[in-house]
Amino acid sequence: MEEIIDFLPDATLVIDRDGRVIAWNNAMETLTGVPAESMLGKGNFEYALPFYKERKPILIDPHLHATGPKSRNGNDSVQRIGDTLVVDIFIPDFRPAGVPLGQGKPALRSAGNISGSIETVRDITDRKRAEQEIVRSHRSLADIISFLPRCHVCHQPGKAFVITWNKEMGNFTGIPAESMVGKGDFEFSPFYRERRPMLANLILKARRLM
Repeated sequence: MEEIIDFLPDATLVIDRDGRVIAWNNAMETLTGVPAESMLGKGNFEYALPFYKERKPILIDPHLHATGPKSRNGNDSVQRIGDTLVVDIFIPDFRPAGVPLGQGKPALRSAGNISGSIETVRDITDRKRAEQEIVRSHRSLADIISFLPRCHVCHQPGKAFVITWNKEMGNFTGIPAESMVGKGDFEFSPFYRERRPMLANLILKARRLM
């Protein structure tokens, strides 16, 4: 088991029920720069020091300390899946520019009782950059559509939720974008004074029948 943990591709930390480090694999050494021999057997939240520069409970601890899955700051989102907690967290002091980390932690059980915890950590900088680039691209596209000289409305196929309502459409209908974006159930049909499909809906329906 120690050899398996040591060769896992994700940085992995294991502690026993008393909070002492019993595994600190090669990937964790690479991520933190702390060798295993300096961490094994240590307790008193020693494993938090490489990440937070202070001794404090981290994601691996809630099962042992019965604190439950709580956000450590306003930007953390903690999700419980069975015995596993999953969180994307940004640690500003971990490296000079800060690092977003993806973490997961199941409890270790023996005869039905919790005997320790295991946590895996992954640097998700590339994923976060890709997500941010997608958001920027969507904003750029929305800005372009917003300033087109003709009326434009875009909605999500199938559900008919309005995702773009440009300035010209607002001027033409007298309905601002903030009152329309996100609305569904054919609310984007102010021209007919009733909820009904518009030309785009009929075209999509015809294509599905082809």
